[in-house]
Amino acid sequence: MTATDSTLRIMSFNISSGLTIDGRLDLELTASVIENAEVDIAGLQEVDQNFSERTDFTDQVKWLSKRLDMHVAFGPNLTAHPADAKWPMQAYGNAILSRYPIRKYQNHLLEKLEEGPESEQRGLLEATIEINEDSIAFFSTHLSLNEKQLERNIEELLSIIRNQDLPAVLTGDFNAEPNSPHMKRIEEELDNVFGAPASHPETYKKEGDHGQKIDFIFYSRHWQVLEAETIDTEASDHRPVLAVLELNPEG
Repeated sequence: MTATDSTLRIMSFNISSGLTIDGRLDLELTASVIENAEVDIAGLQEVDQNFSERTDFTDQVKWLSKRLDMHVAFGPNLTAHPADAKWPMQAYGNAILSRYPIRKYQNHLLEKLEEGPESEQRGLLEATIEINEDSIAFFSTHLSLNEKQLERNIEELLSIIRNQDLPAVLTGDFNAEPNSPHMKRIEEELDNVFGAPASHPETYKKEGDHGQKIDFIFYSRHWQVLEAETIDTEASDHRPVLAVLELNPEG
């Protein structure tokens, strides 16, 4: 799949904190997947920033930005104070990597409805990215397994996206299937790069969970899709979604 100067190669990738499908920490493999796909802008989920022993307390945001020579924005949704005040804050959330300058960004913490095992704080990371003389709005999110919170958070993120006039791209792990009411609600305002639900390939491949289609790239009316696919990799339990988008001449 190739792109030209007038198109953008977009990726949505839940990197599972750099842990491979068999649980090994291999952030270099994560970076290689993004690099080999020649991605222009990537929305990432499950990114650690000095977060835990499982990832050697690595600042994955900084590491990936430096390794790939890309601009970066980070939206922490979970934070913790380290045991030693001399150590940096610990954080976990979404990120955006871009070959183009990120002019500004904001992390929107979405409403958390109740306490419980599935009530993790969720967020929507928004970045304004300058591409040549134009700007686009790019989003990365990772939504809840809790049905009520998922429904509420989708309304929140649609309201945020609706409030700006720039061409928009929404990437993320939505923890919902293409034919679910939640994804159908999003498709009332944005389009899925794979079109009809039946065309959406599997994106979550952990043992016992084959067949889930929960990772998406959505786009506003300003774009047209030239190609879309998933990448088969052992770098994560999620397959990255890759799409080539082009701005419509009429806008």
